Amino acid sequence: MANLDATELLDKHIKENTANGNMHPGENWYEKDYREAEDLVWGFTDLNWHNLKKIFEDRSHIWQEACVFVLGESSSTGSIKMLSDIFIDGGDKIACYVAVFLCDQSLADFPKDKKTMISHRLEELLEDEKHKLYGDHYRISLEKMRERLV
Repeated sequence: MANLDATELLDKHIKENTANGNMHPGENWYEKDYREAEDLVWGFTDLNWHNLKKIFEDRSHIWQEACVFVLGESSSTGSIKMLSDIFIDGGDKIACYVAVFLCDQSLADFPKDKKTMISHRLEELLEDEKHKLYGDHYRISLEKMRERLV
């Protein structure tokens, strides 16, 4: 068997629990089985983060949501950075979901240019009310993020 790196193991774990990205994981995964993936994330190197960024946008939306859940639950420094990148560059739907996890983070600690990009993305999702397409409940997380940027 080939020696898989941590990124490949995370990808494999998520695929196995989402029917290759075609259906949401079961309740048991959200309650405890995601922790196997979370443990992988805590051991990520810079190369792992780079590889995850490369594969993220090529995966299904369901896979992306599961990955965001793992990253959000881990709250590691690398996870928060990755979530902020997904928030800025990802599609509107996944950005709204990422907001649920970023709204409790200390966004004021980000570099000024990153905070500016996050702020622009927030305004885009709030002012154009794009978040309403995915659920008005995302407004709370988006507004909380805006407060934490200051």
